[in-house]
Amino acid sequence: MLVIFLRLKRLQLTNQDNEEHNELTEMSNERNFCEAKSPTTYVRKTCKTILAQGFMASLALFMTATNGMTSGFPAFLLPQLQSNSSEIPTTLDEGSWIASMHSVFTPIGSLLSGPMMEHLGRRNTLMITICPKVIGWLCIALAQSHILLLVGRSFTGLATGMSAPPALVLLAEIAEPKLRGFLTGAPSTSFSMGIFTVCNDVALCCSCYIFLCTGEPFMARQNGEQAKHELEQMREQQQHNQLIDGAQSTSRNPLFSRPILRALVLVNVFNFFQEMAGTFTIITYAVNILQQATGGQVTVTEVAVLTALARVILTGASCVMLLHFGRRPMTISSGLGSGAAAIFLSGWLFCAPESENFKWVPAALVVIFVIFNSYGFFMIQGIMIGELFPARARGTASGITCALINTTLFFTTKLYPWMTDVMKPAEYGGSAKVLFDLGQCFALSFWHEKIGKQCACYSHQAEK
Repeated sequence: MLVIFLRLKRLQLTNQDNEEHNELTEMSNERNFCEAKSPTTYVRKTCKTILAQGFMASLALFMTATNGMTSGFPAFLLPQLQSNSSEIPTTLDEGSWIASMHSVFTPIGSLLSGPMMEHLGRRNTLMITICPKVIGWLCIALAQSHILLLVGRSFTGLATGMSAPPALVLLAEIAEPKLRGFLTGAPSTSFSMGIFTVCNDVALCCSCYIFLCTGEPFMARQNGEQAKHELEQMREQQQHNQLIDGAQSTSRNPLFSRPILRALVLVNVFNFFQEMAGTFTIITYAVNILQQATGGQVTVTEVAVLTALARVILTGASCVMLLHFGRRPMTISSGLGSGAAAIFLSGWLFCAPESENFKWVPAALVVIFVIFNSYGFFMIQGIMIGELFPARARGTASGITCALINTTLFFTTKLYPWMTDVMKPAEYGGSAKVLFDLGQCFALSFWHEKIGKQCACYSHQAEK
């Protein structure tokens, strides 16, 4: 009886201590809340953190813009190389190698970026990518043969692979939950602007701008006070405490643990449907597709301007839409519209009316395909990479994912000339519709809506 009495007394004292601790914690939280939520202080802190996040985000956006210049370059280059007046005469097979060589080395750069992010940090990895990018563009500018063109495309592909994962991860880590959809969707807009922009107007500014950005919280993680200071510049007090707690809860996950493998499967299965449906093939072969669909009635400039401008406008609008709508409804509606445009284009090409008054219809359907594709399927890829992977393996997992993406992109780029010889345009338009439908079913079945939640919550849902 004495033992039971002592244990009950000890339990009572423990409960009293816990209640006192909870009361003190609540008083402290209320005091911090009042201090942070006073009108002047709140507005000042909110504006400061948003400006800091925007400044760091612009670093990643400039780099993805240069990646867009690299990816969209073949759309302008190949028709000129394959023309009768070309200084470097190029066949269809040689042109496919020039277009796809970029994707051969992009997976290598993506695999290298994972360990580099973990040891050097996101910002330093982005700074290193400047060197191969400059070498690649110099080789392309000075090229007098196919060999130098292929070497230049190889270096630019390597730099693109190295810069894409750290840019996405950096945006996901610095962004507040309410702004994360806007900021992680913005790389798709900057990528599209890179396709639309003349490369030599922006490349030098992008290279110099990186060195002006401040440090990142990830590289300061070994120094607690420095990491806290870095996070306070980017986030409010309550949010950076939640971020630290979420990082600690996922800090022990090994790379090939069940949660990370599940997240890898979720992201890469959807990416496979997305790329095989032609989301990125339309960027490289937009001119060829439209000239084939219209019988050569449109010029290279018209095609490039139409598709690039549509993509810039829609990806920019989708960033704003992400502030109000979910990822899943946007992706499903994007797949429905893209699939409908693909199947209508296939039907039109199958019927092939000869009237000159309807030559604009295939071009309009291709632009509609780009419009619907841009605001959902095209940009959701980067959002998933930044949100779904746990913090401990986010760098390496994003590198592996980007490597798989670009490997698939290489095969789709190389397969397109073969598909045009073996299949009719109506047939591969129908196959694109099937793949879009599969991507929608996958998103509807396995995705959870995550508006306004922390990255730690995303990775926790991926574990279930």
